[in-house]
Amino acid sequence: MTTQQNSNFPIIITCANGLEIPLQTELNSFNIHTDIKQTGRLTADLTLAQIYQICLWSRVASRVLLPLGKKNINTEYDIAEQLYTFAKSVNWTNLFNVEQTFAIRLSLDKRVQANQQFTMLRVKDAIADQFNEKIGSRPNVDKNPDFHIFATVNDKQAELYLDLSGTSLHRRGYRVAMTDAPLKESLASALLYSVDFHQKDFDVIIDPMCGSGTLLIEALLMKADYAVGLDKADNQFGFYAWQHHDDTLWQNMVTDAQSRFHDKIQRMANGEMPAVFGFDMDAKAVRATHKNLMAAGLTPIINKITLQQRSLATLNLAVEKQVNAWKNPLIITNPPYGERLGEEELIKPLYQGLGKKLQHLFANSQAPITLGVLSAKVEQADTLAILEPKTLRCHNGAITVYFRYGLLNKNHELNLIERFEKREINVEEGQDFVNRLQKNLANLKKLAKKQQVTNLRVYDADLPDFKVAVDIYGNFVHVQEYAAPKSIPPETAKKRFNLALLGIREVLQANREQVFIKTRARQSGNEQYEKKGNTGKFYVVSEPTAQNQRAFFLVNFSDYLDTGLFLDHRSIRKMIAENSRGKNVLNLFAYTCTASVHAGLGGAKSVTSVDLSQNYLDWGRKNFALNGLPDLPNYQFIAHDVFDWIKNNTEQYDVIFIDPPTFSNSKKFHGTFDVQRDHTALINRAMNRLTADGILYFSNNFTKFELDKQISERYSVIELTSQTIGFDYDIKKPIHQSWAICHKQSNNNRVK
Repeated sequence: MTTQQNSNFPIIITCANGLEIPLQTELNSFNIHTDIKQTGRLTADLTLAQIYQICLWSRVASRVLLPLGKKNINTEYDIAEQLYTFAKSVNWTNLFNVEQTFAIRLSLDKRVQANQQFTMLRVKDAIADQFNEKIGSRPNVDKNPDFHIFATVNDKQAELYLDLSGTSLHRRGYRVAMTDAPLKESLASALLYSVDFHQKDFDVIIDPMCGSGTLLIEALLMKADYAVGLDKADNQFGFYAWQHHDDTLWQNMVTDAQSRFHDKIQRMANGEMPAVFGFDMDAKAVRATHKNLMAAGLTPIINKITLQQRSLATLNLAVEKQVNAWKNPLIITNPPYGERLGEEELIKPLYQGLGKKLQHLFANSQAPITLGVLSAKVEQADTLAILEPKTLRCHNGAITVYFRYGLLNKNHELNLIERFEKREINVEEGQDFVNRLQKNLANLKKLAKKQQVTNLRVYDADLPDFKVAVDIYGNFVHVQEYAAPKSIPPETAKKRFNLALLGIREVLQANREQVFIKTRARQSGNEQYEKKGNTGKFYVVSEPTAQNQRAFFLVNFSDYLDTGLFLDHRSIRKMIAENSRGKNVLNLFAYTCTASVHAGLGGAKSVTSVDLSQNYLDWGRKNFALNGLPDLPNYQFIAHDVFDWIKNNTEQYDVIFIDPPTFSNSKKFHGTFDVQRDHTALINRAMNRLTADGILYFSNNFTKFELDKQISERYSVIELTSQTIGFDYDIKKPIHQSWAICHKQSNNNRVK
């Protein structure tokens, strides 16, 4: 090794703001020890071989700079002239000769008032003037120069560097196909270093929203021991004309890097590689990932990579059979940021749903699951189910982003029905209520576990002195007090209600923050849908649906009389899911679109939700996002009067669900709707939209409702009430009635 190779050079290694620690982690893995000088800059004394190593191998660094000098400046004076004087003081003729070319790149701090182009021109003038004064001739400026000069100016000082990298190291050669808001390659690598990808032996890599594949490609290139600088090794670096450059050393390092990659990619092709899954709801993104994988030189292993057009909603269908065999999976992804108008409100539910779905998917896995997710807002990342989470604040282009990472929290917190154990409880004057509630819970617990139900009614005015309905939603209790008759003194009613609340808290061992109370009287019009408060507090609950999935829903216990999820329709929602695959589904009086979500999860070709309230449809869109169902044209949310819409619509649907209110006189609705009076016209209009072999599910909660004989005479009708009333409701006093209705000539076995 020559003296030059043994020499140390003071070097600045730059990176994108926020990536200092991942870069330091990477360089430590090279046995290069650095100090973080300031935002975006690390310092080190490096040998020539180490400089080459960073240029050739670093996935996170932006540039490798050799300092040439620095000078304090005064922003009150002409910046361009100060920079001219400063540049003139550097001995450029010792650095390069007149036959060689150079180029200037200038970075001006936003606090500095100066014309960038003119200031850069004055630096060039300083170099040219020095050569003219010393040797009577000057070197030329070139777009592809021998020497890259980099100048920086902030409000305190100016610095000059020789850019040994010559070009930004973050650029790779494989980006041949793009999607919207692509992830920078260096950022993707930084995220991988943050989760210790370079040290941990992950046997599975999953990106459920892969975009153009940057995270997967960077991970595979790292696994393949590929030196990313090989893309630029022929002519793009800035050190080739440098006086200390050792071409033999450099070429040996390049040859060694090529050999390492070829050997490793061959071993990976023979099976020495993790399982890799890339999913995206956009077919264009999947095609882009495939093209970029090939452009990255990963063609030998491309047949071992699973790429599928798949939304987050169906992630489990792709991998659930393999989950329990994995020993150390990594799920890492860059979901959409919601930058486009109207989408941002859907992003938080998307993140919530991602965490919930992963918890459900890996519920029985014994492996540690590493999860890393990039988000545009830290409150979005806060919803992720991560144990002892860590956060990296960085930038993807101009957008500030937050990378939240750690181990997936798989700890299953027992919900209230699972936790319940019958025990001795004494509540003076409320003992009858406590005993009945405990008896109900003991009977319901086994059925709830068998059917994987966590939201259910556990008491419904069973005793005449305690006229309340008690619903469990996961870890919350929703208590509705039925308005007492006028014969009961108000103080007596209040005392009994308080006794019931005390009993509920004692029996379920629930604290006050878990219990929500409302008074429920007979409603007129759409009062049950009207807003009662404005807490804006939503909670996530789930219920079983088709194909061993769980549907997740946002519920609100404070702002409305109803929560956003009708518990009594649990069975009919699952029925809809089981009958929706490949079908066009219409949900009328959709409310918060819970039945629509089940249809989407069941594989519906399209789902159209119609409701008079835009507020509830927006809630429904959030429910779709929560379940990973994409915000695409095949899922429509239409704010319109149902009667008017169904009359004018001409589309055909395979499955229609109608769950109308008993009575409506909404301000938006011209006239009134009465389910007994108007259901015949409503069903007839809907049947005009039903395909020949389609099925219409009709349900309502009017206790005295009678289906018009005209419907039974005109269509094939089967009452489903006994099938759709859940185990937690009294079939002798059904809370709703339901029917399956088809055309007479239908081949649908559902009504035979």
